[in-house]
Amino acid sequence: MKRFKAPFVWALILLFILSTVPALALAGENPKFSQEQTVELVKKFFDTSIYDKFSIDFRETPEGRMWNLNWSTSKEPYKRLYVTVDAERGYIIQLSNYSGEDTRKSTLLPKISEEDAKKIAQEFAAKLQPQEFAMTVYRRQDVPPVRPLIDIYTRHYNLYFQRMYEGIPVIDNGFNITVDAFTGEIINYNFRWTFEELPSPEKIISKEDAEKVFLEKSGLTLMYRRFYNYETREQKVKLVYQVNNPHNFYVDAFTGEVLSRGSYGYPIYFDGAGAGAAKQAESELTPQEQKELEATKKLIPKEKAVEVVKKYVEIPGDYEQRYAGLYEDYDNPGRRVWSISWEKTSGKPDDYGSISARVDASTSELLSFDIYDSSRYRNDFKQNLDREDAAKKAGDFLKKVQPEKYLTVKLENPENSQPVPEKTREFVFNYTRQVNGIPFLDNGFSVTVDAQSGKIVSYYSRWYDTTFPEPEGVVDEGQAEKLFLEKVGLQLAYMRFVEPEKSGYRLVYSISPSPSYTFDAFDMKPLDYAGNPIEEKPKPEFTDIKGHWAEKNVQLLVNMGIIDSQGEKFGPDEKITAAEFLKMMLTATGNYPVGKELGIILKFGTSVPPEKDGEEAERIIDAAVRAGFVKKGEVEAEGPITRELMAAILVRAMGYDRVASLQEIYVIKAGDAASVNPAYRGHAAIAMGLGLIKGISGRFLPQAPVTRAQAATVVVRFMSTER
Repeated sequence: MKRFKAPFVWALILLFILSTVPALALAGENPKFSQEQTVELVKKFFDTSIYDKFSIDFRETPEGRMWNLNWSTSKEPYKRLYVTVDAERGYIIQLSNYSGEDTRKSTLLPKISEEDAKKIAQEFAAKLQPQEFAMTVYRRQDVPPVRPLIDIYTRHYNLYFQRMYEGIPVIDNGFNITVDAFTGEIINYNFRWTFEELPSPEKIISKEDAEKVFLEKSGLTLMYRRFYNYETREQKVKLVYQVNNPHNFYVDAFTGEVLSRGSYGYPIYFDGAGAGAAKQAESELTPQEQKELEATKKLIPKEKAVEVVKKYVEIPGDYEQRYAGLYEDYDNPGRRVWSISWEKTSGKPDDYGSISARVDASTSELLSFDIYDSSRYRNDFKQNLDREDAAKKAGDFLKKVQPEKYLTVKLENPENSQPVPEKTREFVFNYTRQVNGIPFLDNGFSVTVDAQSGKIVSYYSRWYDTTFPEPEGVVDEGQAEKLFLEKVGLQLAYMRFVEPEKSGYRLVYSISPSPSYTFDAFDMKPLDYAGNPIEEKPKPEFTDIKGHWAEKNVQLLVNMGIIDSQGEKFGPDEKITAAEFLKMMLTATGNYPVGKELGIILKFGTSVPPEKDGEEAERIIDAAVRAGFVKKGEVEAEGPITRELMAAILVRAMGYDRVASLQEIYVIKAGDAASVNPAYRGHAAIAMGLGLIKGISGRFLPQAPVTRAQAATVVVRFMSTER
């Protein structure tokens, strides 16, 4: 055994050297902030004695030199602390603190308020970077965080403190801090700060001059816009004013020059592929099945679709058809499409080729094709066409394949799309449909021309049969621009630009943040992704809960969005309906909104009571059945909620329904226990035992209707109960 002693000792020495030296070896010159100083820095803010594993490494990147420290535990709950420290300035750049505890088993109601979380974040940042933090302002999220916090991604408060210089925001500079809403711990911390000298805001052009540049070089465009509901497969087309390039338009605050931080343009035309499968009916056809089969009989066969493709696309002899499918175009309900593809059969792994095409099975219209051949990229390339020649090729092709529609499209200006050099392997041309002289960007064609052979190697069409609103009555362009500048406008900001000659922060005018850059052309209201107006909601406040015993609970649920206040009165002492109570429970447990557009809202305080809206209320009941809160037929949407039924809903939402069904083992400590419906005996006992429902003068009152104030109080108790 002695002969192994020396090699073993040297192995230990070598292991020690390899575990401690590589960081400095990689670094070249020793960093100003040593690894010992780095560890001590972190230990000032975190107790690292709880971890039994530790590692440290060094990185040098274009962003700077940094130490990466990683603490962890080898046993459950597997805690981890990861910290990155600037090796030159000695400050924490970022950290991630994972406790290993699953807070999803805690209460639904956060134990830390947003205001308390803000104070925690402020104190933490001020300790780490006091001078820098003093130069920031708190930027609250535009959309308040949805509460209650149901899943791991929404059980935190994300807080941002924006750096300001001379009263001007420095974009991407500041503190991003995440606080656990249940423990108050700092979960994530990111500090981003440039120490380069920022240009002085003296002698800059005025905001008015910058606005003139914006209107001249960018501005707003009147266009038709399609809004499609992929759940209901319904579409609507609206006339809108769209801000051009809102996320990449900047005006140099000193020269008035238009700047760009990079090109983010992408082709707007795309195709989906899919295939349907036929299945022989084994029983009598339903009317829906009969209708579908009759419609299918009117479609062209695959052979005809292949002929359509070959009319415009050359299929070489060494290509073999590999796939053909007939399916409904999801983006165009009712349209059936043949999707066909061919593959090259050369037998050589490095010689690959494919051709795919789509044909309208009703009209025999060629919808798209794409040609790929690896030999195009292996052979010596020689460009024979310039942009003008290629554009003529594209135009001639469209006149042939789409003679009528070609007359209603317009070739997009290449200056408004991603820049393409004149020396290129291929040119892409996008054509936009024009309706009433107004562009409809959702419709048109895209054609790709090979710059060597002049062949069309790709073609896509996107065209909808729909109705278009007439433009009479739209806000004129000048007024639209004026309203936009008043409501949104430009902001002065410092932004980092990465440029070939010199990168750094520049002082620019940019388009101010906005929830939307698409506006209804008739009233200039901002529109959301579904084409609905984005309304500014007034601060929710009921006038009839002041001084009421349930005021605090009602207001808490209002602030959390569980009670949606759209009117002046809540009616705390009025009986609550099943739909109203179940809506509150669905919201509290993360199962709401529900419905066709995730937007069904039963509003308290509206002129029409929510229970009068049968369709919405019934969908609430259906959602509650799916969630397991009620059984089918157990409640009526417009009917009241009794105390024993409320107990059943609460216990089921807690996940205790199976246990509650063991009726014989429960004792209800109430004078009227015998009057509780046997089906709800276990639920009532559990609800009282957990403190969700309390007795009234020693009685449970199982059949008594529940008021809105009582319901709000019970929901708060439910959310405050440990899971």
